[in-house]
Amino acid sequence: MSSLVRWLTAPAIEIAAMVNDTAAVLRGEQRYRDVPAVEPSASLVAEALVDGSFSLLVSLLVGVPESQMVRHGHQELLAMREFIERNGWYSDPRGYHQTPPELRSPQITRKTSRGLRGGSDYAELTFDSEYEPHPGEPGRERWLAHEDNGTAVAYVMEHEGEERPWLVCTHGFGMGQAIANIQGLTADWIHEELGLNVLMPVLPLHGPRSSTRFSGGGLLQPEFANVLHLFAQAVWDIRRQVDWIRSRGDAPIGLYGISLGAYTVSLASALIDDLSCVISGIPAVDFTSLARDNEPWAYRAYGGDMQTDWALVRDIMHPVSPLTFEPRMAVEQRYIYAGVADRVARPDQARALWRHWGKPEIEWLSSGHVLASMKSELKPFVRTIIGRHLFDPGSVPFANDQGDSDVEEGGTRERA
Repeated sequence: MSSLVRWLTAPAIEIAAMVNDTAAVLRGEQRYRDVPAVEPSASLVAEALVDGSFSLLVSLLVGVPESQMVRHGHQELLAMREFIERNGWYSDPRGYHQTPPELRSPQITRKTSRGLRGGSDYAELTFDSEYEPHPGEPGRERWLAHEDNGTAVAYVMEHEGEERPWLVCTHGFGMGQAIANIQGLTADWIHEELGLNVLMPVLPLHGPRSSTRFSGGGLLQPEFANVLHLFAQAVWDIRRQVDWIRSRGDAPIGLYGISLGAYTVSLASALIDDLSCVISGIPAVDFTSLARDNEPWAYRAYGGDMQTDWALVRDIMHPVSPLTFEPRMAVEQRYIYAGVADRVARPDQARALWRHWGKPEIEWLSSGHVLASMKSELKPFVRTIIGRHLFDPGSVPFANDQGDSDVEEGGTRERA
């Protein structure tokens, strides 16, 4: 009966939490050290409500897992921890990541997306991912049973003629369809106004690779081994896509990701050599804290030994955590932006990455989470990074009137 009451009141509790977070924005609270205080405004309050509504919607879509799934997920976590320890990947986490084969002759199909901002021409690049969890790894058979996930997908916007630099742009949770990626990552702007070639990988279990009723839904189960496999396969696929770009020329390559995609590119930057820069936007890099902060209240209807063992989750995430590795590039080539009022990947996520990366340049936007990557005030920050690292001096094809003073509006910059 207690569990039933807690399950029935879950939506009300979620709404109360959303209201409390919105009130914190109105009060202009500074909740985190090294993070600028929130400056309340009507738009920022609206963004806090959007973030809260997003979390509430995800909670309602997830529903309540069956108790046997919760038990199985816990046993699988115990087995995964023992598997990682037995293979020595706590002391050598890089060894967990298998070396992918070279990508040869992917299928390329020309397409056009239609959205609120008109049409965008792109190419859909597909290939057999060939990723498999290690033999004997817990959850391996379940992961391989996701048939659509075995086909890797990326959307490509490439200039004709002379060689251009590339930006590999990785989407966040719930995205993955072409129109969502192009608009959510402002790919048209990056491609047309900044003059870059853009490649947008589709994360495992997202978009056309999803096996649930909404993109990314396969992550929202109590079987956390799925998350380990997702990030391992995502980095595997991106490494192959970067090799494909390099097989076609010597142009500089940068990585850019938002939210869950920021987690992915932050991890990939530690496994790919000779990248020009990495931009981690509204990053979610501590998955355990992220999942705990956003755990649906319906999950908490279970008590005692049925509740999630977060310490155990943290243990098994070690081989795929961006906070375990160091990028293979100088601090000056690492960049972060985040929202001071983010209620999904809270500011302590970006702060943790900033500290781990040696305190590189970070842009604190007066923003929440869901809308941050599409805000116009972010563009000078991204433009400056592109001009600084992806083009030779004197060859930048766009006006950069901000210079090295960088962002003048909408944010607060901190330098190492």
